[in-house]
Amino acid sequence: MKISLRRPLSRAFTLIELLVVISIIAVLASISVPVTSTVMNRARKATCQNDCMQLQNAIKGFYNEYYAYPVRGDSEGPYETDGDLMDVLMSVDSAEADDLNRRKIPFWEPSKMAKSEKVAGYHPDTGRLNDPWGQMYEVYMDADDNESLTVPSIYGDKFGRTGRIKRPIFVHSSGIDKKFEAVKDNVSSWD
Repeated sequence: MKISLRRPLSRAFTLIELLVVISIIAVLASISVPVTSTVMNRARKATCQNDCMQLQNAIKGFYNEYYAYPVRGDSEGPYETDGDLMDVLMSVDSAEADDLNRRKIPFWEPSKMAKSEKVAGYHPDTGRLNDPWGQMYEVYMDADDNESLTVPSIYGDKFGRTGRIKRPIFVHSSGIDKKFEAVKDNVSSWD
């Protein structure tokens, strides 16, 4: 009986095969990055839309309780989602909130707390509520009770109307470009 002292040859990857595999992985990664970015932007837009509707509902709830809007005076806005407005809607202990929300009813509660003043969510130290891109929302309210609201001029074409409309509350975000003038990516409570 013959015994072979030769080792069986093991098949290893060649340099060409390794480069082909790396290039395939690179192509797949380059395809998935824009898709992931698009999905993330859609998720941010949906979150923003939800925040706009939640704010609008909180302001409607405040109006239904007190027959007034959670602001001083009769200006329609824009009001920002800063500490003054958010304190009133959340019933935080402050002079402004105590005066406007006398019954201490919380109309809005934060779903996401922000660690910094310029990121998405509610920042408890400053009272700011930011959209997913780190900007404050703008809020318009029919504070003079004439049953109409002046639409910001940038929305005239989007809704097919200009001037005053028969809506009591309008909440909007500047979107990913952080510019209210560019309507195409803005998000509002009317979308």
